[in-house]
Amino acid sequence: MSNYVFVNGRLVSEKRACISVKDRGFLYGDGLFETIRSYKGYVFSLNSHVDRLFTSLRILGYRINFDKQYLCNSLYKTLKANRLERNDAYIKIIVTRGRYEGKLSFNSSSVANIVIITSLLKPYPSEYYRKGIKVISSSIRRDSLRNQLYTHKLLNYFENVFARNEAYTQGAVEALFLTRDYLVLEGATSNIFLVKNGTVYTPPLTQNILPGITRDVVIDICKENNIKVKERKLHYFDIVESSEVFLTNSIMEVMPVSEVDTHKIGAGVPGDCTRMLMELYGKRVNKDKDKEKENKENIFLVEQV
Repeated sequence: MSNYVFVNGRLVSEKRACISVKDRGFLYGDGLFETIRSYKGYVFSLNSHVDRLFTSLRILGYRINFDKQYLCNSLYKTLKANRLERNDAYIKIIVTRGRYEGKLSFNSSSVANIVIITSLLKPYPSEYYRKGIKVISSSIRRDSLRNQLYTHKLLNYFENVFARNEAYTQGAVEALFLTRDYLVLEGATSNIFLVKNGTVYTPPLTQNILPGITRDVVIDICKENNIKVKERKLHYFDIVESSEVFLTNSIMEVMPVSEVDTHKIGAGVPGDCTRMLMELYGKRVNKDKDKEKENKENIFLVEQV
């Protein structure tokens, strides 16, 4: 069966999907993306992902000819074309600035290109969730403040790819970005949390980190369930001395960490708070899924009256 890709308003075979070699995303990484997960046809936190994308499009001056509803409808059409309504799926939305016109300026007449890719989700091994994963510190050092580009999901992703490769070559799953003063910022593909003395901590959005959608969900879950949660600057030693560490992103959800560099975290297995949040996250997905189903049924009943 052919896998279909959405490209600028058309569903085309993956083998025939293409954009110009003069596209600014291809030439310069001048583009944005969102990675999203669907659960048997239900796209979790879709509105939040789309809102973040459109915020970046506005701030970074992209010229678009589509709105949020069009994007959401196109995403669901792509899922349906690939028969992924009854499976968990990986979804990637890509928006580039369009064709290069000889000048590296945001003031371009080119209209943005939009691509949506969907595929069957390949989840992380269940062993990772049972035993926790190893994380290493990347050799790349970032500044803590005053670089707004880190707050956007840029197509220019090589720094993250480089760091993730460092992790793989050292037998780890993820890499952490630190500052020169060893403040902890985020993972190459994730946000980071730690648990210490019964409180959950995560770096604040005032630092150079991505405002993760799953990060927001986990903070919300903590508040709903009377779990103390604080956003504050974290030092590398806070990580090493914590009782629990976990990572978040849309695909991994809540991922326990058992080792950072050569340091074992806590007892070296997922702690009580992490396991609780893993369970509560799953319940949130199911709750939101049921709510969407109920809303659709109510709309149907209204239309029948």
